[in-house]
Amino acid sequence: MAYVPRPDDGAVIGAGALDHVLRRFLHAGRILATGGSLVVTYATVSNTTENAEHALVALVLLLLGVLLIMLSPVANQFPGAARVSAAVTDAVLFYFFAPGNN
Repeated sequence: MAYVPRPDDGAVIGAGALDHVLRRFLHAGRILATGGSLVVTYATVSNTTENAEHALVALVLLLLGVLLIMLSPVANQFPGAARVSAAVTDAVLFYFFAPGNN
């Protein structure tokens, strides 16, 4: 699981650690929101009825991306939500940008 600094640890949280987490939230949110909006647009513009499940999954991805983008400025105020979002962010980033197998 990803490390999300908590303000109640007693230790001083560096701006760099929290800034890194917020940038990951924004990056994963942009990926999900862009991908979800592209699939929603394609599923609604095409004239086939088989794309209903694609539109539903894309809508969920779009909303998840918007949630990550909106959570990024206030992540330090909601540590529980930030931990869950960090896990989702890591899953998204490692799924789309998997490290190479050497």
